[in-house]
Amino acid sequence: MDRISVPAELALLLETWPQPDRDEQAFPFVTVDADGFPHVMLLCTAELLATPDREALLVAVASRNARANLARDGVATLIAADGIAAHYAKLRVHDTEEHDGFTLYSCHVAEYKRDSLGIPLRPMDFHATKEVAESERWTATRAALARRCETT
Repeated sequence: MDRISVPAELALLLETWPQPDRDEQAFPFVTVDADGFPHVMLLCTAELLATPDREALLVAVASRNARANLARDGVATLIAADGIAAHYAKLRVHDTEEHDGFTLYSCHVAEYKRDSLGIPLRPMDFHATKEVAESERWTATRAALARRCETT
């Protein structure tokens, strides 16, 4: 299976850390359920990161449904926007690492599309709070992503 590097534009969008009391981008992450339907969940930059060499995209997933879908099919799509373009990355799971309450997936980009009509595009967002960060365990997920980057 061919794979491509994580595009620089997409990697850059995933480098930031969500700040409390600020609006942050929500990234739709789409798997396929057992019946063949899309299963959509929203992730943030505390759960997504490109490796320094951009050979893989790391994704921390807590959802039991999405984890079952990834275990069965090993594919997903990540959607991002940067204000002028939408980014669609089709991903194939390369490796997994189990953690307490989530699985860390190392994914290769199988296909990528940058889509722009030259008009302003507003990314989907959410309002980050301390409570959301705690309930979503962002410190643990981002720490796992960072450790994985050190070994890559």
